[in-house]
Amino acid sequence: MGLKDILMKRSEKERLAFIERCIEWDTPRLENEQYPDGVSVSQDIVYDASAGTNGILDIYFPGGEKDHFEEAFFLIHGGAFVYGNKELDKNYGMHLALKANIPVVNINYTLMPDKDLAGEAEEICRALSFLHKTYGLEKIHTTGDSAGAYLALLTVFLCNDPKVREDLKIKTVPEVRCFSTGLICGGFLRNKNRFPGIYMDKDGSMPDYLMDLGKATVLSFGRTNCIPVSIITGDKDSMLRECDYYKKVLDKAGIANSYYKAVSAEDRVMFHVFPIAVPTWPESQKVIDMFVKNAGL
Repeated sequence: MGLKDILMKRSEKERLAFIERCIEWDTPRLENEQYPDGVSVSQDIVYDASAGTNGILDIYFPGGEKDHFEEAFFLIHGGAFVYGNKELDKNYGMHLALKANIPVVNINYTLMPDKDLAGEAEEICRALSFLHKTYGLEKIHTTGDSAGAYLALLTVFLCNDPKVREDLKIKTVPEVRCFSTGLICGGFLRNKNRFPGIYMDKDGSMPDYLMDLGKATVLSFGRTNCIPVSIITGDKDSMLRECDYYKKVLDKAGIANSYYKAVSAEDRVMFHVFPIAVPTWPESQKVIDMFVKNAGL
């Protein structure tokens, strides 16, 4: 057995254990979700029929549903690229729609290892192109948690920087522009030899800069207009160090950003992706307010 096989075997063991832990955590949480009033939900809209249930999305409308909207938040769930679906972020997305007073689009995408990063990026672009053609969407603000934060930041590049699409061999032009991003407990550094980074580049053609989104941001924003960035973490967040790293990259590059490290209270622990799990906490409401302000709404 070669080194690559050994690394993959180890990563597969970590992947399965991670999924098991997530299911154990998320199942009771989702069973007890209480969604806010005042939001209309258009559910399981097909944006890519070839992807099955992976190629669907929800739209959360403040008030009643609309058949045309030019601006929206674009929400991507986390799960280390290997786990999850849009239901994980539904409650957060509905609260965000209420505060922002614009629709929030929440997508499914094919998980790794069934697709690599380029495959997920292609699906994201297909979703955006579908929204542009179907609803007239032209302007987005991305948000996501954990691996979803990584993908939310990547979506900024996919929308605003044709060079990134070219480097990933993306064929679909998203046809929208991104104007801000709000990143919750993101992981911005990946290792190609470790879980989950080992699944990101199937054929070895992905540019190395996309394993370090600090470097990718400086490169891409150097070619395009910088947009406002909000970074969220907590004092008990497993991704705290990566969020600190990304904040320092932005500051050094002179890129406008807002940073919030929530501090645990006696009855509220600021754990990984806390605004997704409990969007009604005051700290989570502050996060949503930051993202709305960051978007200029």
